[in-house]
Amino acid sequence: MKTIKPTTKLQSILSFSISLIFLLALQSCGGGGAPDTIPASNSTTSTPVKKSNSSYYINSGTNEGLAELIMEGSNIIVRGAAGDLFGELKGDKRKYYTQSNEFRNAVKFKEGSFKLRDENEELLWKVKLYDDKIKISSSEEMTNSYSIRFSDSNKLKVKQEDNEIASLRMVSDDPFVKVNDRYVVRNFNQSLALGVLLIDEIKEDHKFLLAAEILKMGR
Repeated sequence: MKTIKPTTKLQSILSFSISLIFLLALQSCGGGGAPDTIPASNSTTSTPVKKSNSSYYINSGTNEGLAELIMEGSNIIVRGAAGDLFGELKGDKRKYYTQSNEFRNAVKFKEGSFKLRDENEELLWKVKLYDDKIKISSSEEMTNSYSIRFSDSNKLKVKQEDNEIASLRMVSDDPFVKVNDRYVVRNFNQSLALGVLLIDEIKEDHKFLLAAEILKMGR
């Protein structure tokens, strides 16, 4: 019996059909997104996070979700229990609005520093950036300021003036880090933003905003 070879056109159609079936099968096997909560951890550890990560998570010490810090282009979303804050970059400011479009906070940028302000544009916290540390104060003159720096590659120290008030030791093989007994965070890597969470004087919602801005700067 004579064998009939398929034409080139028929071969192309068959090849396309097989490829399409293969792609559909792959899509049907796709997994879900990241978990909403951070697994509880008793270890004070951290691991480098790829720069492609755009979300950072903060849970309580008892593993209750407190905030998700989301980077979207030049903007930031701080998603918390009290609702979302949407930070939109406008010139040298990032303005944060509630879901009902009420103005809540502003961050004013200047070379080497930024300021967190309230809804009346009054200063809450001023942050100065250095090569090896950051300093935070509630005054323009930076009096009674806090400094946050790594004393070595894995140990973070927080001082107020010359007095050490807190420290945090990390190991670079775990994506979660326990910040004393108060927080468990994910994706922060070895960021100076962790030090903000150790300062009791700063209100919690302001901690999340400051941490988001420091993370956004890659510090």
